Order: sequence, then structure tokens, then C-alpha cells
Amino acid sequence: MAEFEDYPREVGPTVVAAGLAGAPAIMVFDPDGLAKHDDVPASWHHLLWRHQVVWCRLPAMDSLTEVTQKVHELAAAGLPFDVVASGTGAAMAVEYCQAHPPRSLLLVDPGTVPDDLTRLRDGGVRVSVLGDEGEPAPRPLGHPDVVAAVIDLSGEPGESTEFGDVGGGLP
Repeated sequence: MAEFEDYPREVGPTVVAAGLAGAPAIMVFDPDGLAKHDDVPASWHHLLWRHQVVWCRLPAMDSLTEVTQKVHELAAAGLPFDVVASGTGAAMAVEYCQAHPPRSLLLVDPGTVPDDLTRLRDGGVRVSVLGDEGEPAPRPLGHPDVVAAVIDLSGEPGESTEFGDVGGGLP
């Protein structure tokens, strides 16, 4: 008889980092534990040409120490970062953003929108919510709608944010 892991999403790396070193970062708070095999979802690969992606696998984490260390590295290098969170990870991401303000925050199908978003907006953080409050099941972070929203979120001034134009060649 084969043995199976009790909680397969808890297995694997806690943080997966990929992409262009020295580029702006996108931090992802993932409650589903994607990127288990040390790679971001394939639908995100074209973002790696212009960004660092720091994928935080929440089921595998005991604390956010590793994520905080990465934010301090980005700040020391003067690099901006954006935050993306899905479903039950939204509340944790908002709390984290209050302590470490990003350039922008995207909440994907958060279920309920955290009350503290106003404080983040007042602090200069661009906040976007994809999906309606009370959605029955959040879209997976690899969904094309999520990737398109991330491109809009992290686009630099003057940079095309058309889904097909990003990652079409070397920057």
C-alpha cells in the first residue's frame, strides 16, 4: 500500500524566488501552496523577464521571517515591490503590508475585504481587488485573469501592460 503525505501543501519550500535579480519584485501570499516544486506557476514565467517573483507558500510557513528578510534586501537595494494575495491570504498580506508598505497591493477574491485597506491607501499604496466580496471559491493565482491583473498592478509608467506584449523578448 502506498503512503501519502497527510498535508501535501505543507511539503516543499516555504519561499520560491525566481526572476531577474535587481528588478522590482512581486511578493505573492499564496494560501494554496502552489510552487511546491520550487518553480512559480507556468502562467507567471513571462513575468520573470522583468521582475523578481517571491512566492510565499503559506501552508508551508511557520513564520514570515524569510519574507521579511527578502523585503529588507529589496529596501537596501532601493527596489520597489508589489504584493499579491489570494483568498484567505488577503488578511495576512494586508497586515504584512502595514508593517512593510509595498508600492501596490492586489487582493484576488479575498472573500471579505480587510478593513485596513483605507489606511494602506492613505499611506500611498495602490490597492486593487480582483473579484467580488463573497466569491464562493477564489481563482487560483495561476489563472490568466490574475496574471493580467498582476501585469496591470506592476506595470511601470510608459510600459505596455497588454498581456501579449510582456515577456515577448529580452527587455
